[in-house]
Amino acid sequence: MLDYLIDNFGRRITYIRFSVTPRCNFNCVYCNSHTGETDKDEEFSTKDIEFLFSVMPEVGVKKVRLTGGEPLLRYDILDIVKALKKDKIQEIVLTTNGFYLSSVAEALREAGLTRVNVSLDTLNRDTFVHVTGVDALDIVNSGIKEAIKYGLTPVKINTVLMRGINEKDILPIAELTLNSDITVRFIELMPVKDNNFWKMHYINFRTALALIKKKYELIKSTGGSGEVASYYRIKGAPGKIGFITPISQHFCKYCNRIRITAKGEIYPCLFSKEYISIRDAVKDRNKDLLVSLIRKSVDIKPKEHGVISLSSQDFINNMRELGG
Repeated sequence: MLDYLIDNFGRRITYIRFSVTPRCNFNCVYCNSHTGETDKDEEFSTKDIEFLFSVMPEVGVKKVRLTGGEPLLRYDILDIVKALKKDKIQEIVLTTNGFYLSSVAEALREAGLTRVNVSLDTLNRDTFVHVTGVDALDIVNSGIKEAIKYGLTPVKINTVLMRGINEKDILPIAELTLNSDITVRFIELMPVKDNNFWKMHYINFRTALALIKKKYELIKSTGGSGEVASYYRIKGAPGKIGFITPISQHFCKYCNRIRITAKGEIYPCLFSKEYISIRDAVKDRNKDLLVSLIRKSVDIKPKEHGVISLSSQDFINNMRELGG
């Protein structure tokens, strides 16, 4: 019988976001906090990861998302996916900037990956370079095509909304859903420690919603289990459009996840200041201690992060380490 992870507010934790590395080959303006970068040698090995997730099915964890940084920078990413599959994780997904995706999409699928999310904030080459610091829009688009080709679907496109930067991209990105079973998700910009970009460029999701509604009739749709986005379809389109609203309409009461950093810290909330270190338990292969610490991290999961305003002191400590 499963002994589920249930927090003090009755939420069952079935989903773990695991940042396999804080390293990234992009330098996105809204993400980089320029602090707390973890040395490559501190990252969990494939064997560490296999042990860590071997206990998860016993406590009811069904889904793992591999994040970063950029997870495809891990030379052993295929072995990591295979290890999670061996550990009987039901759904294994990966969030990537797409730079290396075209070269490994087929292998990821064969290793057991369920699907991918790709960060894509613009369809304009100059804006892409401005946001990421890398001239790689064509490379990312190729990666998306390869992911679709090899069945890592439905591919989800993550687009961070930025006032003064990518409003003109909102409609074209939404239109990616017209002819393909792609899910586009517009995400409200979030505050990161030591990065004032958020204060200058935050816009409410309703801006994007209104722009799309000016041209298209939107029909309310649904997401999968544990989804935090509100979904729509353009009438007649196969794909979906979602809005993730951590600032204007936080969805904490539905939160079913915890986050684990590359060096083995469990954060019960993206905005948590508290964390539980499981590093020694993993390195020592101490299963009982590991499960106890996982449960402790769930016990300190807050009810909510509350309302965040431009003058708020609530922020994400390090987006690269926590994986968004």
